[in-house]
Amino acid sequence: MATRPTRRKRLTIKEFAEALGVSTATVSRAIHGRGRISPETRARILAQMEQLGYTPNLHAQSLARQRSQAVALEYLGAVEVLADSFLVELARGVQTELVAHHYRLLLNLTGDREYRRSVLCQWVRARVVDGVILVGNPRVDPEWVDALHAENIPTVWIAYDVPQPLPPNTAVVQLDTSVGWREAVDSLVAMGHRVFGYLGVDPHDVAIEAIHDALARHGLQLPDSRIWLTRETPEGGFEAALRVLSASPMPTALLVRTDLLAIGALQAFQQHGVRIPEDLSLVGHDDLPIARWLVPPLSTIRIDYTALGRAVVESMLQLLHQPKTPPQPVRIATRFHPRQTTAQPKSS
Repeated sequence: MATRPTRRKRLTIKEFAEALGVSTATVSRAIHGRGRISPETRARILAQMEQLGYTPNLHAQSLARQRSQAVALEYLGAVEVLADSFLVELARGVQTELVAHHYRLLLNLTGDREYRRSVLCQWVRARVVDGVILVGNPRVDPEWVDALHAENIPTVWIAYDVPQPLPPNTAVVQLDTSVGWREAVDSLVAMGHRVFGYLGVDPHDVAIEAIHDALARHGLQLPDSRIWLTRETPEGGFEAALRVLSASPMPTALLVRTDLLAIGALQAFQQHGVRIPEDLSLVGHDDLPIARWLVPPLSTIRIDYTALGRAVVESMLQLLHQPKTPPQPVRIATRFHPRQTTAQPKSS
């Protein structure tokens, strides 16, 4: 008869320190990577943690510090986080920076906005998180601003504009998409394109205004008849591309709000015999990892997720540790990254 394995007794920090012949303070410094401790001693303690099965009591540490060492990332749109590659890349950039400062990232993965709002409020009121990162869609909802301000929780917004005045305990990292759209338009106009279209989701998206401004610099326009709106999915991009095919005249260059939409649109065009880029130039936005593996590789507007994550985390840490000197707004600009879905139009 097989014997049931005995469950190992969970060590306290004092018992673990005694087993290694060090002080509890040394163990704490090794775990948190702070204070005076040699790299060799820290490596030995961390290795012994795994061998002896010692696990720090995070709840007890949070109570002692009066901090949870956790930050929530919340998106104000309706899409589920794991279904949106932009949010996945953003979360990766933020978490990479948080880990370096010994903070954890909490995500609420459901697409139900009201449920997410409820859960976030519970996290804040129970002090499960020390701060909140809000991602606008495309702007920050004033109701969320008021709710978090009432809870006096440090909040960093990732937004397209910087509202004034900023509430106390709040910082903004501005994602400036105008630079990327302008570079894309300038590049396409230089190739000879004069008839542009736009495929997006939100009629009030700041991208539309940025594209209007970029085209106006060349004496060109984007009429409402060449703006197609759809759902925020590759399926939505596919369906909208079928409407683009019936346009007269059809644009020679199509600017697409996200790479996900562009992926669906690309498939629709190829299935209907539209050659990319010979018959139509296509530009996406976000520069998701998959963009360069498409056939042909997608020209897109790149977001520097590393720089974005670093700016967000630095702003959050300043709010947490220097609340009397709130950080100034930070601006992260996008850049156009041409690949093989853009070329001269046939008529040029």
